Amino acid sequence: MIYFFSGTGNSYYAAQKLARLTGDKCVNIASIFKGTVSSVSGKSDVTGFVFPVYFSGLPEIVKRFASHPEIRSHLGSYVYCVITCGAEMAAADKKLENALGREIDFSIKLRMPDNYVIAYEPSDPETAKERIREADAKLDKIAEVINQRGRYRNTNFKKDFLTAVMYPFYNLFRTTLLFRADNNCVGCGKCESVCPDKVITIKNGKPVWTKPRCQHCTACINRCPQKAIQFGVGTGKRGRYYIMNISGNSDKED
Repeated sequence: MIYFFSGTGNSYYAAQKLARLTGDKCVNIASIFKGTVSSVSGKSDVTGFVFPVYFSGLPEIVKRFASHPEIRSHLGSYVYCVITCGAEMAAADKKLENALGREIDFSIKLRMPDNYVIAYEPSDPETAKERIREADAKLDKIAEVINQRGRYRNTNFKKDFLTAVMYPFYNLFRTTLLFRADNNCVGCGKCESVCPDKVITIKNGKPVWTKPRCQHCTACINRCPQKAIQFGVGTGKRGRYYIMNISGNSDKED
């Protein structure tokens, strides 16, 4: 079984391809929490996790999921993780190990297009396409390692230090207080439907963020058809990124 979490499609894309190459099935962690997926049967002897790195650590929803006693008790004998990132995954795999309560057999980073529009400009279409092509080639090799039950870990002090310094800021910065919909909003409800936390509710034709924190997956900002969702004042001048708009893949996330 492959469990994935994805806001703008990078980890979804990787999980889908790994499932095809390894003969496994994948399921969206957010769909499990939303209750739209109760169970999916995949390989019982292998458990994979595919997710993005947030502040050099785990998305909160991944940590919560991996820490659940039922997930811990049903892990396969071979556990791996593929961590999507713009640059480095730091020690996010160690954070996953802590949540799971066991060592991971194989962990590796997969560089994908930048998408955290809250902090910086996402990858332009040409750069994004090139990174996806490079990721495709790397996924072929990753799948070979998984099929052979290969083992690989790349740990060092620098990665541990980066996570130790950066990850504490995640809980602070994942506030919803600066989210808003501008005048381009048409009340379509896309942001509400893609939010993994069920934080967004449409009221009087506009989205309202009903909880103080969310994952900061940027699904609402990047997947809004009108580019109407903003965070503070910086995102209005930045582009948007969603992998299905770049890759031409017709698949849609749950």
